[in-house]
Amino acid sequence: MMTMKNRITNLTELQAEIARLQNIKREQEAYLQDQLDIVKEKINKPIHFFQNMFAFLPSSSGLLSKVGVGDGAGFHEDWLTKSLKIGLPFLVNRVFFRKAGYVKKILMGLVSTQAAGFLNKERLAGVVDTITSWIKKSPQKNRRSKPRNASGGYDFGIPPDSETY
Repeated sequence: MMTMKNRITNLTELQAEIARLQNIKREQEAYLQDQLDIVKEKINKPIHFFQNMFAFLPSSSGLLSKVGVGDGAGFHEDWLTKSLKIGLPFLVNRVFFRKAGYVKKILMGLVSTQAAGFLNKERLAGVVDTITSWIKKSPQKNRRSKPRNASGGYDFGIPPDSETY
């Protein structure tokens, strides 16, 4: 506590001293609040790091609540995306970059994780549908069509009045 060097002799000096002390109080509260925010941020950084690191793992309550629920709005992660985020970096580093250094492996792991984040079941199904429709539309050469009979149906070689059962 501070001791006062000057004695207060009248009401105006008392009011000025009260205003000065209230100003010091506000400054100290603002300083302490800033320090508290800095400490909270420093404490929360590792927590957020681990939350982001393990965000791809499905929680049991979240997994059960999302069964059968399809939200058609926007992009969401599903089991395919989450498994690709785990498996794709491993596959890329083990197969393609076996003899690469640690820095290159880490960078490729991050890039492949980001690439896997863009894939989900709907997008992959859309790509497969596009490819299959393109293959079906391609001209099919060297295919013989079956001969048609006079009624417009296909002739399979069995006469309609045959006695086969």
